[in-house]
Amino acid sequence: PDRTENGYRDYGEPAVQDVQQIRGLLDSGLTTEMIRTILPYLSGPDEILLPAECLTAETAALLQAHLDRIQARIDCLARNRDRLSAYLAAVRPQGGP
Repeated sequence: PDRTENGYRDYGEPAVQDVQQIRGLLDSGLTTEMIRTILPYLSGPDEILLPAECLTAETAALLQAHLDRIQARIDCLARNRDRLSAYLAAVRPQGGP
């Protein structure tokens, strides 16, 4: 990256998007090892393009297990959201915030 007059590195938009993509994958629970495996096949922060010929059975199994864990977390969060909403509806005064 280039440097500004004060010595700071100046990263372009593609580098920023790469970091956001990696951060999102880390936040979703992927390990750095898994990210390193699929990183060459990523196409922007919202899309993962892993050609079928590059997908090993081991990588596919790891990704499926990760998807299953994400779905379980989503299901748990949805149940908790619904319970909290029901609780608030039951205890909140009529017309309250």
